Amino acid sequence: MNETLDIVGSSIIGGFILIMLIGVTLNYSSKNQETKLSEISQYSMASVGSILSNDFDKLGYRVSGNKILSITSNSISFLGDINNDGTADTISYSTVQQNNTLNLKRYVGNSKSSFWIFPIQSLKINGIDSSGNSTFTINNIKGISVSIFLSQQTMSNSQTKVGAFWERAFYPKNL
Repeated sequence: MNETLDIVGSSIIGGFILIMLIGVTLNYSSKNQETKLSEISQYSMASVGSILSNDFDKLGYRVSGNKILSITSNSISFLGDINNDGTADTISYSTVQQNNTLNLKRYVGNSKSSFWIFPIQSLKINGIDSSGNSTFTINNIKGISVSIFLSQQTMSNSQTKVGAFWERAFYPKNL
């Protein structure tokens, strides 16, 4: 009788330990997924930031006259020789809504017009005047501030979000 009780007790304790190990493994898997998604978000934002930096650093490069064509809080269009071929290119950034998702759209108008779209949570663009104040008056702009927020939900839990925030102020020499 005691042997049967020992076997039953050991089976119950072993079952609890097995369930705890499965729970720890599932929790670790979920945390690993969140970490990986966060890493992907940060890498994506760094890539977009690199493209934005390259474009805004060349704002007005090899352009005479108006360098900024238009600017609002969520879009900008400007001229610059981004591919260094001696011809001014039109570069535009704006937000577009597709399938209930906000996207950053980059359009380059030159002999080989192209665009790409990148999903974001928000975009904020501000012109900066010589006093450091925010302005959208094209003739007063001496710098440009750009902020982008990227947010994604994890697949295991729709309540958990990971994301990345990128912000930079540009003061192109050619403005």
